[in-house]
Amino acid sequence: MNTMKWLIKRELWEHKSGFFWAPIVFGGVMTVLFALLAFMGVAKIGSKNMRINGQEVTGLSNLMSPETVDAVVTQMVNGYMGFSMPLLALFSFVTFYVCLGALFDERKDRSVLFWKSLPVSDTETVLSKVVVAIGVAPLIALAVATIVSLCMLLLTAIAAAAGGVNVFGKILGSSALYVAPFQVAAVMPVYILWALPSVGWLLMVSAWARAKPLLWAVVAPLLTAGLISWFNSMFEFGLRTDWMWNDIIGRGLLSIVPGSWIALNPLDGQHIAGLKEAGMGPLLAQSWQQFGAANLWIGVVAGVAMIYAAIRLRRWRDEG
Repeated sequence: MNTMKWLIKRELWEHKSGFFWAPIVFGGVMTVLFALLAFMGVAKIGSKNMRINGQEVTGLSNLMSPETVDAVVTQMVNGYMGFSMPLLALFSFVTFYVCLGALFDERKDRSVLFWKSLPVSDTETVLSKVVVAIGVAPLIALAVATIVSLCMLLLTAIAAAAGGVNVFGKILGSSALYVAPFQVAAVMPVYILWALPSVGWLLMVSAWARAKPLLWAVVAPLLTAGLISWFNSMFEFGLRTDWMWNDIIGRGLLSIVPGSWIALNPLDGQHIAGLKEAGMGPLLAQSWQQFGAANLWIGVVAGVAMIYAAIRLRRWRDEG
């Protein structure tokens, strides 16, 4: 266990710029740009005299009724975690890049010889990379995304106050403000299982490829699937190729994206409605239902098999 802890620390240290600084800097830029846009919008509204029902009004306070303010605040506190979407997209890109180069780079710079000289097994080394990719890194991204989302919600409230509408009390008094981050965090078990095919595929290619792992991991599958689809349409074989794009290409390359299961494996709306009635939000309802889907567990088996293959390839791969 102590060995695994130090291997995880090694991964975080080696990819500190991607897992720590990239989301922090990107989140800071997002926050600054949002602040500028929010206050420019309020200033623009306040600088113009608009006529509504024949009366001249200025500022947000004259444009929004109390009922409208309540409705807007409800939407804000229920959806403010949506500000985290760009950061989660960045996390997906970084994790994809890290997994693809994880076992290839150490062979390329020959540092694998040093790591193999230590009393650390190939299984522990590869599993530490898996744990970081689908366990530690998502939590870091979620923590940064939550802070950024709260900052943007605060900036929205400040901008509204500058326009004459005080929503601080309504926001702070809403339970959704405090529950939203935990609802997103509750999706983590689904993500850990769902992302295994992508992580396994990328690590396996990283351990196998002698050069240009991106070509083998992304371009080769896309070209193969494209050729199969083209031959199928040209010669009218009558084969269904949508499953190949969805269940093989999509699961292999896009499962690492949080929430991709909603698009790649949409489920019965009736059961989702039942979960909503049980008190789950839309995100949790659509996510937790995946535990009952065969697509999820088939992907888990395939992901574990490819991770095992990556371990074996790292053990026996010889660069000459």
